[in-house]
Amino acid sequence: MNPSETSARRTPIWTVPLMLAVLGILLFVGRLSPLLAGIVGGETALAAGYLILRARRPAERPPSNVVSLFPGHLLLLLAVSLLPDPDGLAGLWAVIPVVSIAYDLTAANVRKGRLRTSILIGLYAILWAAVFALLERIIAIGRGLGRGEEAIAAVALGTFGILFVSLGIHRHWRAGKE
Repeated sequence: MNPSETSARRTPIWTVPLMLAVLGILLFVGRLSPLLAGIVGGETALAAGYLILRARRPAERPPSNVVSLFPGHLLLLLAVSLLPDPDGLAGLWAVIPVVSIAYDLTAANVRKGRLRTSILIGLYAILWAAVFALLERIIAIGRGLGRGEEAIAAVALGTFGILFVSLGIHRHWRAGKE
């Protein structure tokens, strides 16, 4: 791996401060219970620490760099936290950081083969299923959709989500064969 590839794969230096800024905004304006605010704060600190440690060691590039998407996942949680009674959906969101770090650790530490590919595919599917489920609920609740409209939104996002996850599974499968 040449130096330009290494620098292109690193997480940008502004990622951790951005995560902490979004967390601060989320905790200030959001409607999370103190318990979930603590869980979110702890998971964000864990993710920030992991990103800092990960930047110090060279690792094999995973098929998908889901850890670097964490600031966007925090923005998704910000949208959830602005909904009325957000704690149930925030609990679902709490799966995302754990799965993201597990995915990256698996990619870095498990030898290539069927086991690694299967674990990565499973974690990838869980991560994106949670993201699409949260997006659907944010749209349905935030827009105050009726039952019929909510069903249309669920089908549309579900179809796109299935296609997105299927494409990711295919990409992982091909990467596992190489």
